[in-house]
Amino acid sequence: MRQKLMVAALVLITAAYAWGLGWIVWGFWRAGGGIGIGLALAVLVLLVLTVWVTWREVLFGLEAGGLARRYAGTAVEHEEPREEFEAARAHLESAPGAEEDWRGWFRLALAYDALRDRRQARAATRRAIRLAREERAGARS
Repeated sequence: MRQKLMVAALVLITAAYAWGLGWIVWGFWRAGGGIGIGLALAVLVLLVLTVWVTWREVLFGLEAGGLARRYAGTAVEHEEPREEFEAARAHLESAPGAEEDWRGWFRLALAYDALRDRRQARAATRRAIRLAREERAGARS
């Protein structure tokens, strides 16, 4: 619950920031002239990037949270992060069909996270999200 409140607070802060940028854009635009319009367009790019990045991160968090709830029933096999990482990677490389199973990729993401390799953890989570979407789309067809 604490994490949800933190995310909500950060989204509200970002919304206030976007509102302020919008007013700055409006002011530059109304000032007119080449420089005013140029500055308005430059600040508008910052506004669009702010909204886009925030939207992507919130969606990523929601989808990763959904996968975490679905994965919750699966226990971690090893207590040492390095052993769990090796086991998760070996499972993906050796088990038939594991490359296309989101659970294996999510397990690998958790192992990367335990090793504090956030970049690889996010990449593995993105792949798990994509595979879970494909699985849901295949189930609907």
